[in-house]
Amino acid sequence: MWKNRKIDWLILGPYLALSIVGLLEIYSASSYHLLVAGNDPKSLFIRQLFFIILSWGMIALTYSIRLQVLLKPKIINFGLGLSVLLLVMMKLGIFAVTINGAQRWVSIAGIQFQPSEIATIFLILYLSRFFRNGQTVPQNLHIPLLVVGGIAMLVLFQPKIAGAIMILAIAGAIFWAAAVSIKKGLLIIGLAISLLILAADLVLLLEKYDLLPSFFEHAYSRIAMVHNPFLDEHGAGYQMSNSYYALYNGGLFGRGMGNSITKKGYLPESETDFIFSVIAEEFGLIGALLVLFLLFLLCLRIFQKSTKLENQQATLILIGVGTWVLIQTSINVGSILGLIPMTGVPMPFISYGGTSYLILSFAIGLVLNISSRQKKVKEQQINEVALKRPVLLKKNH
Repeated sequence: MWKNRKIDWLILGPYLALSIVGLLEIYSASSYHLLVAGNDPKSLFIRQLFFIILSWGMIALTYSIRLQVLLKPKIINFGLGLSVLLLVMMKLGIFAVTINGAQRWVSIAGIQFQPSEIATIFLILYLSRFFRNGQTVPQNLHIPLLVVGGIAMLVLFQPKIAGAIMILAIAGAIFWAAAVSIKKGLLIIGLAISLLILAADLVLLLEKYDLLPSFFEHAYSRIAMVHNPFLDEHGAGYQMSNSYYALYNGGLFGRGMGNSITKKGYLPESETDFIFSVIAEEFGLIGALLVLFLLFLLCLRIFQKSTKLENQQATLILIGVGTWVLIQTSINVGSILGLIPMTGVPMPFISYGGTSYLILSFAIGLVLNISSRQKKVKEQQINEVALKRPVLLKKNH
């Protein structure tokens, strides 16, 4: 079942490298403040290591199981329904955990996770199945549009604006790749952009008349600080201004592994949302670009594999996963560089977060499974041609 020649190392290699870099940087970014607080400086490192080992085992399992079993409609529908239920329960305050003014986490049996991450992977599987019949796109597009819109709205009102944008972007990529007509595609994109503009205008209007709901206030403060965080360096602009200091301190070659200054109490969430800032400070511009190169190489390879598949459902899964990693990376780096407001979106495979890493790893395992099956089919076709060739030669003689 396991054959090294069938594993796509241009997908697995960058994933493993990013995981190791992330693990080391989680230890570097978290050990100081854990030590100051009187806790074990290795606690987050050990916890993330546990999830990495668990995820690698899950990738092995996902890689080896037949694709038809993983993509059963009952499993996809159950997963999507469960994720929507968790999002609704969280909004109602059932098992919900509020952190930094946002209610995005659910805590069950002591395990905290974001239902939006589970919803993302099952939404990809649902849409890929919906559009599985080649170029024949069903006329009842209102069904997937309602599903996408409903999940996006539930995520938006956590509030998690970046998460809602990610879901819309992933769904948009799958709609586009599924051969939705250009007219319908442009209509969908136009509606999504219009809704986002209207939402932004509404937030500004409500803030002007002091009517903005309290759960959106932290999002507004982040938007207000994006142009110049140093206007309120010790208040709303604290995170972004210290992120800039970290980038400046790193220079071209960095200060060296473990030598970050800003992680020592100056940069909040240094092992999660701002871990890329710590990487840039310790390894410099060159190290930061190398990390981005690995992430974009992974995305590029996934997109490349999607163009070679004959199975429409598998193609759309790869497009969805590749878009997911690409958009999440772009949002994280864009917020750290001050191109967009701070979003709270982690860096894929690098930031601390066990369940996030686990779900993304499952997606990579699914991609590897699809890739290996494609290679197997290609080899069978080559063997069939080779077997037929002697017969054709005899006929010619």
